[in-house]
Amino acid sequence: MAREVIPRDHLAQGEWPSGDLTDDAPPGAHLGQALAKNLKAAMSQRHLGVRELARLAQASHPTVKAVLDGTRLPASHTVLLLELALDLPLYPAGLFEQLRPTPDD
Repeated sequence: MAREVIPRDHLAQGEWPSGDLTDDAPPGAHLGQALAKNLKAAMSQRHLGVRELARLAQASHPTVKAVLDGTRLPASHTVLLLELALDLPLYPAGLFEQLRPTPDD
């Protein structure tokens, strides 16, 4: 069974979620960081707090806070609920290309 990834545990320097991850950070840490960045920006743009977004998304506020804080990866269903509540995509579409090994690796 895969070990749970706590994205923030792979922060090398700086503030979460904009800081740098360690060179050996697993893909889940990159995913968690990208989701947290996108969620933070969307909430700021929409002037929403954690509790209000959680209410709109029909999610718990501790779940939304954990995603923002990088202490937990959300379920795909939770990401979809957040996207629907915000009316914009949060999932980092370009992450596959960014993390995919090049043939020279």
